[in-house]
Amino acid sequence: MAKKDMRVDAERRALLKALGLGAGSAALLSACGDTDIINEVSIEVNRELIEPQVEPQDYAQPGNPIYYASTCRMCPAGCGVHARVRQGRVVKLEGNPSSPVNEGRLCPMGQAGLHAHYNPDRLTTPMMRKGGKLVPVSWDEAMDRLRLWLGKEGGRIVWLTGVVSGHTRALIEAHREATGAKHYVFDPMVPDVARKAAQAVFGEADPIYALDKAELVVSFGADFLGPWQAPVPYARRYTRMRTPPRGALVVIEPKMTLTGANADRWIAVRPGGEGALALALGALLVRNYGLGQNAPEAVRQQLAALDVDALIQKAGAKREAVDRVAKALAMRRPSLVLAGGYLEREEGGLAAAKAALMLNLLLDNLGKTVLPRPVQPFADLQPKLGSWPELAALAKDLAAGRVDTLIVYDSNPLYHAPKAMGLEKAWARAKRRVAFSMFMDETTAKADLVLPLHSYLEEWNTSMPWQGEPVAVLNVQQPVMYPVFPRATGKGETRAFGDLLLAVLAGLNEQFKRWPNMQAYVMDALWTMRDALDEKVKVGTGQTPEEAFRYHVLGQGFVRLKTEPGTLAPRWAFPKVAMPASGLALVAPPRLGLYDGRHANLPWLQELPDQLAGVVWDSWLELHPKLAKKLDVQTGDIVRVELDGGAVELGAVVTPAIHPDVVAVPLGQGHEEYGRYAKGRGVHPWRLVKARWNDGGVLVADGKLVKLRKVRDNHDIDTLRRGDLVMESLVSTQAGRRIVKTVRAKDLHRFELRKRREA
Repeated sequence: MAKKDMRVDAERRALLKALGLGAGSAALLSACGDTDIINEVSIEVNRELIEPQVEPQDYAQPGNPIYYASTCRMCPAGCGVHARVRQGRVVKLEGNPSSPVNEGRLCPMGQAGLHAHYNPDRLTTPMMRKGGKLVPVSWDEAMDRLRLWLGKEGGRIVWLTGVVSGHTRALIEAHREATGAKHYVFDPMVPDVARKAAQAVFGEADPIYALDKAELVVSFGADFLGPWQAPVPYARRYTRMRTPPRGALVVIEPKMTLTGANADRWIAVRPGGEGALALALGALLVRNYGLGQNAPEAVRQQLAALDVDALIQKAGAKREAVDRVAKALAMRRPSLVLAGGYLEREEGGLAAAKAALMLNLLLDNLGKTVLPRPVQPFADLQPKLGSWPELAALAKDLAAGRVDTLIVYDSNPLYHAPKAMGLEKAWARAKRRVAFSMFMDETTAKADLVLPLHSYLEEWNTSMPWQGEPVAVLNVQQPVMYPVFPRATGKGETRAFGDLLLAVLAGLNEQFKRWPNMQAYVMDALWTMRDALDEKVKVGTGQTPEEAFRYHVLGQGFVRLKTEPGTLAPRWAFPKVAMPASGLALVAPPRLGLYDGRHANLPWLQELPDQLAGVVWDSWLELHPKLAKKLDVQTGDIVRVELDGGAVELGAVVTPAIHPDVVAVPLGQGHEEYGRYAKGRGVHPWRLVKARWNDGGVLVADGKLVKLRKVRDNHDIDTLRRGDLVMESLVSTQAGRRIVKTVRAKDLHRFELRKRREA
């Protein structure tokens, strides 16, 4: 009998591991004694057919919408969505008001998810390379090849994915364990430098930055209202911070971001000067205001001995502005100092980020505005993050011939990698390349086997938000309609990534044969982990507990996880920071909308004007009026930009929202593939730089020295056909009309408080 119990227990633990719940979860899930699903005969014997959740209901009336709760996948933030469906077609996405991640809000990228879903350039049939060309093949042939290449005969298998979490990560990990594969993650928007700096300073790579609890926020380049980390959750906290009594915002960066445009005080610095300015602020706080009494004496002496004027001069800032920030930090408590954005891609960015975050220790912000991330029980479902260091490691494996089968999912490294990195040449050394993709992007075009995927509005999945929230959640993703390209139409067929991987795993691990598709896998996993969830489910009349649980989860769109309090482990050590080089420097910031270029194939977002420059459908060069006057350049003129041996010609946008010694070419364009809306449009500045890495292992793309030369006058901006910039407006002043009026913060507070009393 004991041997039988041991066998059952081993089977159960293997099943939990297959579900992505990990060996460490077994004790937690067995605490109540009723979760031994091996012995739950009802799951195996009394199976019921679960119809797709987008099936029209009897009570549905033509013209009346039906709403489904799901999860946005346009960035890794993990916002909950409500999809409005009419006559079986999703027509609108809005934020899920119940979601603790976004509380009903949704950014432009999330709104544009429909353009990815209905995009005319979606791949609709499997393709295989024959005779040097990708040609359409049947799904049967594609699946036979997929099972062969991803099986034990695939040799040295390597995965390259974007950020993955939830049960997608669990399936990839199961395949990796079954075949001995490696797994690299490359998403250039992952803030590797900021995370490493936070780990070094706070002992936690992803703490919760509680903007809503701060009286003053000082951001060193972290565009938290734009594309930095999780824009919607940060926008919620920022809104609460701005509610009277109003908190203040200071932004320090080379080129104004969307967050900088909302700041009370914006300070322009040279790229690479942020670390010097952070040290200068630390010295002023210790020397002039006596802060840092909790710091080690060696740290206080180090800061007090710094030459503040020299540091400020090197950073390219003004002493008066820095003095004001230091005074505000000393007087407005608690405060919060953030670091990221431009620091990610600057020489010495990690040291600069550490210096900036160290100010939080000096200001005693830990436990007030810098909070520990709660510890949740399912580590195997947490986001797996990675950026340039992982891509560099993969490139070494490829160049050394250590990769037989390369599998790419949700990542496009051949678009981002500098030409000087030689990744295209190394890519060709893999014997077999498999791409799971919705679109023919630069990386998919180099694959030997292409599998067309469902959109996130057509498939089952789970995911975890990758930026810390006080409440730990696992988002649930369900289809909100039948696939746009189902098998029955004869117009091609897409399939779910989870279904494809389950089919492969069924041939490698007997455990996975019990789940015919991703829906069964996800719902089984959620039901199994129910005792680790912080959910109260009411069982209605005639319902079984499992039915009630399923309806609750799918109606809500997420589940809350039980957590334990996290901890922070601060470490005192102000680092030595690099000083910015003299000369004209380039920055290439991402932007809300096209992001890092992954949304360039969505016409809604191409048509969305840049929030500051107002340009659409193109790349451009931003420069300061002082530099423009020196070069005799006006907005619309064509300027040649030379850096690292490469050169491009771009239309100029003259703006004061940039440091005089800095020019900017925002990211988003420059695709050589990716469909009709993206291909052949604009430039990608990262492709022009040398493959050099900063102290955080990230590509040095900001702060590169450049040369400019005016090519021709083009003041009369006319049409895109002529190569002119298309802008929302050519006017950047109010022309004395006082369209925008200003009011002092204390007067605004008085008005808001009076309005509340009257209400």
